[in-house]
Amino acid sequence: MRYSGDGLYYEKVIVLGYQALFTNERIKRDTVPDGWYLYEVRHDDECQGIPCEIARRILVNFWGSLLMRDKLSEVEKEGYLCISEEDWIYDSAEDYLLSEYLKKGESEHM
Repeated sequence: MRYSGDGLYYEKVIVLGYQALFTNERIKRDTVPDGWYLYEVRHDDECQGIPCEIARRILVNFWGSLLMRDKLSEVEKEGYLCISEEDWIYDSAEDYLLSEYLKKGESEHM
């Protein structure tokens, strides 16, 4: 099941040096805010929650969704990008409701 992006809570992460918002839910593409990119994340085959791939869509081992202001060129070109655990950093212990996050303004959070 996919959910509206504005009603979900997100964690701030840094992926490959880019700031992003992460949720464990699948997001409806038509609810992504203008100027943002939606990617999905696959975790390892042992189900330890280790991110290993970012793609346009993930079918098996879906771990969550990323909302980013930056486009991941390789994902846009190839459809996916393999990553390692070192490419993923949790940036905050707080969770943000997307609608509140956008109201406060990106500059206050990222």
